[in-house]
Order: sequence, then structure tokens, then C-alpha cells
Amino acid sequence: MQTLDLMVDAWMNGAAAERDRWRERRRVAEGGMAERSRLLGAAVPLRTPEEADFADQLRALWDVCGSPATEAVARHCEVSARTLDSYLDGRTFPTPERFDQILVGLASVIGAGAGAGAGVGDEVDESAVHDAPRTEMLREALFRARAARKEERARVRELATALPGGQVDPTGGVPPSSAGFGHVPGVLPGRRFDDRRALARAGVHRQLMSGIAGSESLGAESVVLRDEHFGDEDHGDVITYTGEGTTGDQQLTRGNAALARSASTRAPVRVVRRTANAPDGLAYRYDGLYTVEDYWSERSPDGRRVWRFRLVRRAPAEQGVADLPQRDEAEGPGLAGGMRSPLSVQRVVRSTAVANLVKQIHDFRCQVCGVRLLLRGGRAYAEAAHIRSIARPHNGADAISNVLCLCPNCHVLMDAGMFVINDDLTVVSRADSTVRGVLRETPEHRIDRQALAYHRTLHGLPEEEQGIDA
Repeated sequence: MQTLDLMVDAWMNGAAAERDRWRERRRVAEGGMAERSRLLGAAVPLRTPEEADFADQLRALWDVCGSPATEAVARHCEVSARTLDSYLDGRTFPTPERFDQILVGLASVIGAGAGAGAGVGDEVDESAVHDAPRTEMLREALFRARAARKEERARVRELATALPGGQVDPTGGVPPSSAGFGHVPGVLPGRRFDDRRALARAGVHRQLMSGIAGSESLGAESVVLRDEHFGDEDHGDVITYTGEGTTGDQQLTRGNAALARSASTRAPVRVVRRTANAPDGLAYRYDGLYTVEDYWSERSPDGRRVWRFRLVRRAPAEQGVADLPQRDEAEGPGLAGGMRSPLSVQRVVRSTAVANLVKQIHDFRCQVCGVRLLLRGGRAYAEAAHIRSIARPHNGADAISNVLCLCPNCHVLMDAGMFVINDDLTVVSRADSTVRGVLRETPEHRIDRQALAYHRTLHGLPEEEQGIDA
């Protein structure tokens, strides 16, 4: 009785016809709920053609393998029968890791002769699961489906603001300070607090236990830095912060979703640091307003998937003070007199010479679309774009092999992951999976293939689909 499907099977004594009728009623009910949500003014994602294509190809592979029962396949992989049904019906689609597990389950069932759907005399192609071209086509279809779903979700987010259930307020969606965002009246950066309760009473950080205060819909109000997460980096002006969740894979929900929302709204986030100059070691200091510049997921050393957030301190003029207090190099009894040490901050310094050289090599002509923009006086304009960002945590090289000469449009599209560049320099659109052309490369400007691979992986293309060594 591990899944709902198994309970239904037991209730209906395994009758296939009754089970199919129940599943059809469930699909109709789900469709009705989606339609009611739409009529109430909620934006509902639509099924994309790319998702339908992947479902059709997966169903074709299933049929070639003898149409085994999903319950049988589920016993040989870490995917439930109900989830397998949703993949075959096209209601959801798997991650690349789960797709590999499905192939393992299919191979095991075929090898054991357990294809429940295959009758006497039916031909079962045992090599289908091991057919590299077929499985690679399926992986490519899965990549297209995931990219299309990402675009559809972005469309829905934009649509939601225009529907009755998602109207934004006149302030542009950024709540005023009275709602917990931005400056707290009477509290300046550098103010210290004895404990979490003092932070909450002052309105600086209203959560007594959680490190992130805010909501998924509006964003994060404040965060408290701590040192128990491997991978956190605090350089004063730039912070890499690990999200909530200490067991299992972290999810983009609750506080993590709030920080992700702040990355899109650009609303200010208050940052609080723990200090070490209190007897119990639990004093706190409010250190001003930051912006969530970026966020991503990665594997931690213990194998869990975690969410990282890059926070950058806002300019002093946005903090409400002329100069922010500097972070102490050490905070202990020896500094009780108020001495401050100069703050050493790691900053990303881009080489203007590298950027200018790349643009001159290509005569200010975009390497992707070939456009050359002319300004008044006959001056040309182009932008230098790093393939692998040199900012933390990407740490790309500031060298011409990691820089492209692009027009403004292609620069924005590349940074947003709307196209990727293969090792053979073909430029593939993420919107419709078409080849836009071939990136121009010259003997003076050779492109770093590893940087291209990093860009593809960063924007969702699995390493096994890239044709390179991991």
C-alpha cells in the first residue's frame, strides 16, 4: 500500500478496466479544477508541444518494450507507479536522473520477462532500452520539454499580474517598510542586539528560529547569517548564502522561495550577522540592505542538493547613511574600545583591455547574429559578454577565450540562457530548439569550449547530453 494506485488496485481487486476508468475520472477532475482556477483569474500553465512530443516518444519506447505494467517497472527503480503513469500520460515529465532510473527499470523488467502487457507470441525488443540513438533522442526531447516548461512558467508569471487574482499594487509589488521590507525606522546599520527576541521586537528580523524572514509571494524581508553551512562565503559586500533545509535535498519553497522572489523584485533584504563579543556568543548586528543578485542549485559535499543565493550590499545612498560601518576583522574583547580595521572585500574587476580587444578583433560585429550597430559620427557599438561569469560563484577567467563580442540583444539572450552554444559552435535557440547559426571564431580569438559547456550546464542542459567529458 505504498501508493494511491496500489490502494485503488486492492480496492478494485486488480481489475484493469475499473482502474482505467478511475484514472480517467481523475484526469477529468484535474482538468475541471484547472478550468475553475482559470475562471477565477489564476494563470494556469498550458501543456507545450515539446512536452507532448516527449510523452509520445516515451510511450513509443514503452510499447516497443512490450508495454510492461508500471507497477512492475516501479519495483525495479526509484520511481512510483503513479509517477510513471503521469509521465506516460504527459501530465508531468521526469528529471534526467529519473529518466535514467526508468531505463534501468525497463531493462530489468524485460530481462526478467515481466512485461505484463505482452501476450503470448508478442515480440518484445529487448535491445530497445540499450539502443543509444533512441535513448539519446529521448534525452534530447526531454531537454526540449524542460526548456519549454521553463518558458511556459515564465509566461504564466507575466500573465498572473494581468489577471484578477494577481494584480500588483501601486508600489510595483515591493511592500513598504511598514510591511517589514527595507529600512526599519530608527535602526541604522551597525546597531547591535543581544538576542533574536531583541531583533524581532525592533522589527529587524521577525523570525525567532528561521534564518529567513518573509513570504513566497512577496519576497524575503531579512536573513541572519550563520556558519553551519559548508559553502557559505561572507566577504562583507558580497555574500553567498545557503538556503533552508538541513536534511535531504533543499526545496525552492518557504524561505528559499522568498529569496528567489526577491531576486526578481529586486526588493531590499536586511542582513544580520552574528557577532562574537557577547558572553554567550549570540549577539547580533544589523549590517544594512542587500540585493539578491543571483541564485542557483548545486550538490553539497554530503551529496544533498542545496540552494545558494548571492547577496550584494546596496550603495551607501540606499542605506540611509553616508558611510556604512565596516565589518570588524575580529570582534572580541580587545576591540571594545570601538577600533575598526579596514574591510578587505573581494571585488570583481573586469579588464577593459580584454573587452576592447575582442570587440576590435570582430570589428564590433556580433559573433552570433552578425549585426554591427552604428552610432552618430560613424562609431560602432558592441558589448563584451563573458561566457562563464567571472563573478562568484562561477569564477570564470577574464581572458579573450571566455569573452564574446555581441550586440545588446544577443547579450541579454545569452545571459538569460535563451540560446546555448555547442562545442562545434552551433548556436541553438532554447525557445524552439532551432539552430540559429554558427558562432564566428577567428585564429586570433579562439573560444574556450569548457566555458561553453559550463554555460550550457548552468542553463539546464545535462552534461550527458553535451558530448563532452564531465
